[in-house]
Amino acid sequence: MRRACGSILDSLEGDCYKIIVSDCVPVLKKFIEEGNMFDYVINDLTGIPLSTEPEEDSAWEFLRSVLDMSIKVLRPSGKYLTLAGCVNLTESLRLYEEELGKLSCPVAFTKREADMPFLMGQYPFISSP
Repeated sequence: MRRACGSILDSLEGDCYKIIVSDCVPVLKKFIEEGNMFDYVINDLTGIPLSTEPEEDSAWEFLRSVLDMSIKVLRPSGKYLTLAGCVNLTESLRLYEEELGKLSCPVAFTKREADMPFLMGQYPFISSP
């Protein structure tokens, strides 16, 4: 990562950032209780589930829960970033976009694709604007 990030990742904490490597669920719950807000939330937790039955799949339920908690700790002007899965999973991507409309507060988002050589294909990235 040094080539892409320079020396910024030599320390997990700096003057204006803190990188937390932990289970996100208890950390997000704690931040919600404390009223902590963030400029950026980066979800590197999980991809979009392959199932096309979001109401019946526990993976979708988990994704919804983490997504909703993440949005609750995001400042109104903040950005939420996630790798959304392979571009070929069109139905799952459509369902994910539907889930964004079901969150506890309204969100706007953009989607762009990038070539990910180490994943051998094109992948969409979804972010709040």
